[in-house]
Amino acid sequence: MSTGLPSSDPFVRKGQMICSISDLQSGGRAFRFDVLCGDLVAFPGMNADPDDHLPAFMIQFENQYFAYLNRCAHVAMQLDWNPGQIFDQEQKYLVCATHYAVYEPQTGRCIQGPCPKGAKLISLPITIKDNDIYFGAL
Repeated sequence: MSTGLPSSDPFVRKGQMICSISDLQSGGRAFRFDVLCGDLVAFPGMNADPDDHLPAFMIQFENQYFAYLNRCAHVAMQLDWNPGQIFDQEQKYLVCATHYAVYEPQTGRCIQGPCPKGAKLISLPITIKDNDIYFGAL
């Protein structure tokens, strides 16, 4: 799901800070940001120009931090039903608001819904340093 145009979410390049740990709560609202397609390792279905921006999100779950492209493994659509609202009501799973695909927060693996067998969200590498979270290695 590439628009080619930046959104109102912050744009983060590899090596740049995404957010601070204090911006996230376990099972809470995701921190949304955009990444440059050219900063990503190629993935199946990645028909985007290297200069395109792709939506992504950062979450905290059980005192761990995870970043994924904001792109359902079933259909390349953003997961949130309202900006940053990706967790289910019990704050245990990530849910696509469009077709209700359910994902494990720790692995991005689809465990229920219309995704193909073995489907996962596309994980983004992160580094934590001094209570800040960075995209990629430093």
